[in-house]
Amino acid sequence: MKIQCECGNLIHDGTDGLGHKAHFIPDRRWNEMWDALDEAIERDGNAKKREASAMHMRMLIGDMARSAWQCTQCGMLYLENAEHKLRAFKPLGDEDVSGILSGGAKKRV
Repeated sequence: MKIQCECGNLIHDGTDGLGHKAHFIPDRRWNEMWDALDEAIERDGNAKKREASAMHMRMLIGDMARSAWQCTQCGMLYLENAEHKLRAFKPLGDEDVSGILSGGAKKRV
């Protein structure tokens, strides 16, 4: 996917682990996601049932999540709405909002 920013910059989304992209889950679906995750973790059964639970979680989160991208030039945010159409949001004034979607360093467990 490529997004043409209002400033003229082209935002690329052609790989994983991008510092200018994020996925978010709307608050109205947040508890539903946690409940399904708890159910998948606590589910008893063989490897086939556990794999089915994991696939269910992937599908559920994929259905709930929306994407967001940030222009690396001007900081404009592009977020998907419920219909997966892009909406643009400009930073206020000269505020530096670069890297707002980067997520920081990956933590090891």
